[in-house]
Amino acid sequence: MGCILCESDQSTPFLAAPDMYTGEHHRLVRCARCGLIRTDRPPSSERLYVYGETADAGKRFGLAQQLLQWLRRARLRRFVGRRPRGRALDVGCGDGSFLAALARRGWDVYGTELSASIAASATQRLGNRIRVEEVENTAHPEASFDLITFWHVLEHLNNPRTALAEARRLIKPDGTVVVAVPNIQSLQAQLFKQDWLHLDVPRHRWHFDPGTLAALADRCDFDVKQVRHFSVEYGPFGIVQGIATRLGGGHVLFTRLLRIAPLDLVREASFWLHVILVACTIVPSFLVEAMAAVARRGGAVVVMLKPRR
Repeated sequence: MGCILCESDQSTPFLAAPDMYTGEHHRLVRCARCGLIRTDRPPSSERLYVYGETADAGKRFGLAQQLLQWLRRARLRRFVGRRPRGRALDVGCGDGSFLAALARRGWDVYGTELSASIAASATQRLGNRIRVEEVENTAHPEASFDLITFWHVLEHLNNPRTALAEARRLIKPDGTVVVAVPNIQSLQAQLFKQDWLHLDVPRHRWHFDPGTLAALADRCDFDVKQVRHFSVEYGPFGIVQGIATRLGGGHVLFTRLLRIAPLDLVREASFWLHVILVACTIVPSFLVEAMAAVARRGGAVVVMLKPRR
């Protein structure tokens, strides 16, 4: 596939990075015309969302799941504010916790996922409001949603431009579309290069920066109304994991520990080493990431989009 942003077939090598689970290396290339970076020839999606030989059923972070759910529900204050209710679509809804929080506030909610196993928890919560398919295949009516979210989803899709164009069709004239993606121009990406956690090849097919994300929004007839460069979920943790990887701990040290039963954690030979690592680096990582965000080089970028009139 060529570039989804400018449709050029010309590209230059960017870097090669390992799959954090298999160690297999994948090549990233940069579009020679617009600069959008993509994973070259990623495998089919059926191979991508299996973690440690077990399909991810939307509960892959075990010990940290409650914290992640709290952080996701906190988005409501930023994206919804005091608005009492509306109709929302979460593209790549995961376990459905964000949608469930919206539903408790009276919202009419819908979600999509690419994998039935990842969507299992959301389906259990919300039933047939969760569709396992690309958003452009869901056949919702035009201008039928007040809020559409792509929370670290565009980078996974076969064609983010098609998905965002469908969001433009589905959003109401006064609605809001929220997009969050890792920032390939971030400080942590520059520091850790092929060891950067949020490359996550080959699951991440596209690697955006604020410029290419804004260009994609423009191509899909959106105006960028707000940009945030700091993410509690994705920022400092990317730095801590990058340090662990550079010290020889591998890409999945913390995510692997979080997936096993709490009582088994202390049986990991390296567990206490990494407790010390977290204790020593988490506060400096927050400070470094905060300063990077001020310089617009945070590990993730979040944009709020409005349909152009």
